[in-house]
Amino acid sequence: MNKYRENFSANARMKGHWPLAILVILPFILAACNLSATPTNSATPTVNPDIYNQVPDTTVYEPGQCMATLDAPAPAYTSNTLGGEASDEIPAGEYEVAVVADYGSSLWYALNDAGAANYVNSTSVSSLVGACATSTP
Repeated sequence: MNKYRENFSANARMKGHWPLAILVILPFILAACNLSATPTNSATPTVNPDIYNQVPDTTVYEPGQCMATLDAPAPAYTSNTLGGEASDEIPAGEYEVAVVADYGSSLWYALNDAGAANYVNSTSVSSLVGACATSTP
């Protein structure tokens, strides 16, 4: 029975102190959850008006019909980032040209086997070989 009295006494002493205990522990719980309402910086990419919402003249090539040589690593773009910030980089080498997109103000090559960001500006291409080589960029 002595043990019963000890437990009862401890519970009776905590009665009325629970709100204090919760107030002491709550800041640590909230800090662990990191309930920050800080907005993320999702900057809108710069849009090139000469390319944005324009329909280019395109030429599609069969594999091996047109080859582009990059003498140096070139900035790589996806089809929706042309003229903006580069998405990646394509290493120097020789690549098959899949599509040429002519926007009038700029010429873009979509290269096979160059990754997800596979468009390069014609200024990055050092030479063209094959049926596409009517003039060098």
